[in-house]
Amino acid sequence: MSSNNPFEGFDFEQLRKMLEQLGFGDAENLNLEDLVAQVGRMQGGAMFGMTNADRDPDAAWRTTLTAAKQLAAESGADPTLTPDERSAVVDAERLAQSWLNAATGLPETGRPARAVTRAGWLDETGEGWRRTIEPIIDGLADALERGTTPEQGDPPELQGMTRMFAPMLRQSASMIYRDRLKRELAQVAGDILTGTELGINLLHSPDVLLLPANVAQFTRDLDTPDSDVVLFLLLREAARQRLFHSVGWLSPQLGAMLGHFAREITIDFDAIAEQFSPESLSGLSIEDVVAVGESVRGSFFRPTRTPTQIEILERIQVLLALVEGWVDHVVAQATAQWMPNAPQLEEIVHRRRASGTAVTSVFTELLGLDLHPRLVRDAKNLWAALLHHRGAEGRDAVWGHPDMLPTAAQLADPLPFAAGTVAESDAPEDDLDAELRKLLGG
Repeated sequence: MSSNNPFEGFDFEQLRKMLEQLGFGDAENLNLEDLVAQVGRMQGGAMFGMTNADRDPDAAWRTTLTAAKQLAAESGADPTLTPDERSAVVDAERLAQSWLNAATGLPETGRPARAVTRAGWLDETGEGWRRTIEPIIDGLADALERGTTPEQGDPPELQGMTRMFAPMLRQSASMIYRDRLKRELAQVAGDILTGTELGINLLHSPDVLLLPANVAQFTRDLDTPDSDVVLFLLLREAARQRLFHSVGWLSPQLGAMLGHFAREITIDFDAIAEQFSPESLSGLSIEDVVAVGESVRGSFFRPTRTPTQIEILERIQVLLALVEGWVDHVVAQATAQWMPNAPQLEEIVHRRRASGTAVTSVFTELLGLDLHPRLVRDAKNLWAALLHHRGAEGRDAVWGHPDMLPTAAQLADPLPFAAGTVAESDAPEDDLDAELRKLLGG
């Protein structure tokens, strides 16, 4: 008759002796049966408060998003939108679109602008966050599982312990990351000014969105009319949405690169192990095991970087810089005739981008990705050079295919690229290019 105890037959006495030989203290006082029973309960869901719902991806995501909204509400007021706020956004966006029509041939989306609350923005971007983050969670869990796979030469007792802990680590990886994620999302929701200010389009619609509560907080100490700030922010948001809406490959390309990055995740287990000395295992108790779990929580967010990941992150940085540089350039063209204080407003945006707000740090915290302001300035210069050499239509045509975009080296020296003296298509396709092409269906 089979037993429901997955640890039946485990040689605890042999494991006690092995631990004592390794200098882990008085093995007679190390109650391993209790330890293994606790691990079993952890695998059943007790670790870090895990419930059965946490194993359901849909339920786990809803819980994360709800927790983020609760944290956002606790951090500051999220007032209901007034009719005046709604109509002001609609009117200002209409003016912004009319100015942009003279600066770019990329069409507007044809949908009215909307004012949203912080909770509303989280709802609008929830599925986009999920598409972006779940590959990272899966990659982290896979890395933990790979790192705890027993090796061929390991003692049988160690192999048994490793197999015992591996499912617990995989189950916990998602919850550990989501605990960090909900806090980051709450901070971003309390800071972001427009729908796609992050530079990555996470919205489920091409609508131009603005968060009046956050804009009011942002303009509190600015010596410029609030109406000008709102108009300038809507110009930037409308330009960015035109780009995402017109360039169909842009969002999938970013998603493919983030997914590829996630599959390359590795964990520096040596760095985690260094937190604990053999002496600390002397007299190990169940409470100690829980404390160990809490201690390594932070280490999960400092994975080692592989050469492939470094290359992917560099490409993401270039692509995001090209997006923001294009927005800077097109908005400068659109406002040149109508808005004398546009350069001052652009400088305010640049200072915000370089100041390390929640919006600019969220991908650093979750992915280790930094968008360097220098790259954005270089990208703006490149788009200006393209306008000079090819006109507005030729400039925007560069977005026609990812292979047509400049590299980081060409951002630093844009004139040959803009003048067409560099044969961009002559560069050989490397393995990463081939992988991304496969992910995007050719």
